[in-house]
Amino acid sequence: MAYGSIWDGSSVPLLARVGQHHGWLASTPPHTLIPFSIFAIVHAVRVACVYRGISRAGGYDKQLGNLQAALVPLVLILGGSTISSVLLGQVPGWVITPIPVATYGLIPLLAAKSGLVSFVLSLPTLPRETFFCLVDGFSRIMGMTTFGVDMVLAHANNAVRNSPWAMVLIAFLSGGGGGMIVPAFRMFGPEWGFNATPAFIKTGLPIDVWSAGFIGYVYATLIDAHPFFRKPVAYSLTHFPALRQVLDVPKAYLSSPRHTVLLQPAEAKTFCSLLLAFMLFMSRIGLPLLRRTFSSSSPAGKAAAQKRKAVAANVNSAKQATSSAIASGKEKVRERKNQ
Repeated sequence: MAYGSIWDGSSVPLLARVGQHHGWLASTPPHTLIPFSIFAIVHAVRVACVYRGISRAGGYDKQLGNLQAALVPLVLILGGSTISSVLLGQVPGWVITPIPVATYGLIPLLAAKSGLVSFVLSLPTLPRETFFCLVDGFSRIMGMTTFGVDMVLAHANNAVRNSPWAMVLIAFLSGGGGGMIVPAFRMFGPEWGFNATPAFIKTGLPIDVWSAGFIGYVYATLIDAHPFFRKPVAYSLTHFPALRQVLDVPKAYLSSPRHTVLLQPAEAKTFCSLLLAFMLFMSRIGLPLLRRTFSSSSPAGKAAAQKRKAVAANVNSAKQATSSAIASGKEKVRERKNQ
């Protein structure tokens, strides 16, 4: 299919360079004898940090068996794409080659047993979590695009191939399915089971899950996967003319029946990776930091801070008084012994 670009082109070289660097990391092993790429190893270690971090916070890290510790990362990473493949009548990639199974089953286990996970989790939080957001952005994008929207577009069934709903749904399941399966069956813990309502049903889907559908929608819009995805763009530009200065979308895009993309698929994936990384960063680091900053500067926040200081001062005073009493008691005991 021939693609015609309506983007102004200013962002394409940068996106292309970023995509090339990521492509090199995703295709280059650290050694010829190692079947895993550099990026796959980094991502697998990152998954191990998530899993072990949760288990250690819950106090049951020592209770996890080796097979259990190998299966959970597999379900977390491959569970969603497996479900979407089954729905579309496709064979999951891990059935054809064992590399994905070895990557996310073996490396996280070795990383935990070797102490690498403990070392990574001991690093300063801000740079570590910022790096993790970037890794998550570029790793999860494959499930939302390649195994999501692209797989629907390549489907043999014409009804599926031309369904915007199928594109967003499969992107959502492929990119976020594992994040629902694991907590639903309590697989982060030592005892698995499904005997209670999953937390995300009560409190809502976390950003790690719902972002898959959102990014799938953005990607489908950028590559003009279906005329439906033009409608929100047309509505936004009609009701908010100032957006034309940012989006630079000509009128022909909204009226021409010709298939025209905003970005080529490769650059669109890189853009979505960066967008997802930014969303995760704001959710995990940016917004909590802003909330803490504003709460500490507000009158209520200042009052709470003063109250905490007063409580801490009282605790310190009590400790000092206790220490003085103990020291005084010991001194009296010594005096009696000397007498």
